[in-house]
Amino acid sequence: MVQTWNERAYEALKGKNLTLLGWSFVCAFILEAGTIVDPTLYGMTTDTLFASGMWLIGSAVVSFMLYPIIIGYHWVLLGTVRGEESQFKHVFRPLRQRYDKHVVATIVVTVYQLLWTLLFLVPGIIKYFSYAFTFFILRDEPNLSIRESITKSRDLMRGRKGEAFKLILPFIPVYVLGLTLFFYFNTVFLAALSLFVATALIRPFIVSRFAVMYEDARHEYDEQWNRSA
Repeated sequence: MVQTWNERAYEALKGKNLTLLGWSFVCAFILEAGTIVDPTLYGMTTDTLFASGMWLIGSAVVSFMLYPIIIGYHWVLLGTVRGEESQFKHVFRPLRQRYDKHVVATIVVTVYQLLWTLLFLVPGIIKYFSYAFTFFILRDEPNLSIRESITKSRDLMRGRKGEAFKLILPFIPVYVLGLTLFFYFNTVFLAALSLFVATALIRPFIVSRFAVMYEDARHEYDEQWNRSA
């Protein structure tokens, strides 16, 4: 199945790789807007611990307020896999439609993943896969609550986490390199830039593969539901 998903994702993105890659960098740049204005990235220091804390909190708030853009990017990739025509403006749909729900959804998913990762690394990775379909479900079933969307993502991913890991395995070295450079650089700006580039580079390929996987999981889930009904 993994090979089939890879091939289907490749076919869906054929001729659109550079465009989707460019959109990924633009989305990442917008999300980093709060961080870019942080003076500490450019070697400046704040006078007090309070000021440093306010910059940190402020940039985090801005990032979370803009993060539904990534939900929109997931929707664009899902549409691409389905053969729909996508435009960059579609990335901003979650900002225009039920914005408050999408902001809360990104916060909840991020907090869940962070808490599991802080508990142990392996459970954090497992939960990353468990929640991987959440943003797709928010598009297909907008009437579901955030909790219901996360629960359905877990249901759809049940028994598929090993395949999901194999699906993204080729892109892990790129992210690990970016993460290594993040810890290597003494300059905060260069550290953030390395992780920014690595994440933006792999996003379209990982999201498209999860989108293909989601399509099959959703169809299988619906068939089982219809049979039981």
